[in-house]
Amino acid sequence: MKQLPRFLQALAGIIQIFAWLLAAIAFVGLIASFVVPGNIEAFLASEIMAGQDFVINGFGSSMISGSVISLGMVRWTMACGILTMSLTAMIFRNLWLILRTLKGSDSFGETNTPFTPDITRMIREIGIFFMAIPVVELIFSCLMRLFYVDIDPYVDVTGIMTGLVIWYLSRIFGYGQKLQSDVEGLV
Repeated sequence: MKQLPRFLQALAGIIQIFAWLLAAIAFVGLIASFVVPGNIEAFLASEIMAGQDFVINGFGSSMISGSVISLGMVRWTMACGILTMSLTAMIFRNLWLILRTLKGSDSFGETNTPFTPDITRMIREIGIFFMAIPVVELIFSCLMRLFYVDIDPYVDVTGIMTGLVIWYLSRIFGYGQKLQSDVEGLV
């Protein structure tokens, strides 16, 4: 697997850093909503935000009846954005580690095969992270519905389906790892 392009590993690392940066920006925005709420409320009431939705990482507050986005909705969306962007960063962190391991530049990358316990575990974690993002969004969406009547709760099942496929692939990798250890035991 030494022929894997460095570009893919670099891209996974860049996206991971970018996702962590966006999670940090959402955290700063959440803190700012408590420190200077007047400025943020004025921005939300301005013509710039008129008729706009507030969305972070696919989750946001879509308005039903043309009402304005409140500061509370922004806070809930920011909190959800922190969690979902952190999960997204973890997906790309694991992808970066897998590519690094396959290149043999990691401490546990002593073999040149994808059928190692660490790679299998990281693929399983990627599947779990993919499934966790829509679940977190659904929880926040339902909580926002409890506090703000003008919100439609929703969930995008694409992340759950993708997570299940990746999780099943990790099971296949685990089986490949078992077969490889059986073959090595015979030799």
